Amino acid sequence: MHHTHELSEHLSTQALSFEEFANGAAQCHARLRDGSVHAGLLISNATAIIAMRGHASLPFPVESIAQLFQEEEDKNPSQRGGWEYFDAWSRG
Repeated sequence: MHHTHELSEHLSTQALSFEEFANGAAQCHARLRDGSVHAGLLISNATAIIAMRGHASLPFPVESIAQLFQEEEDKNPSQRGGWEYFDAWSRG
């Protein structure tokens, strides 16, 4: 499947170490090149950003991400639903 917001190899390598809270899903933060930090990103299988809490679309380009990282709340999020997914797919 092609995702709208696929991660570069550098970001994908960072996401490989993330703790998942669901099968293949990890929540994280993004630090952009301008220094701003954005929380609530949902990463699928360390390959793509598939949702961001509170956003119907990604509010910045993937190319502007300098670093992906997890905080304690990301590892076992208290809120696990309510995502608006960026991509549409079927289970075939």
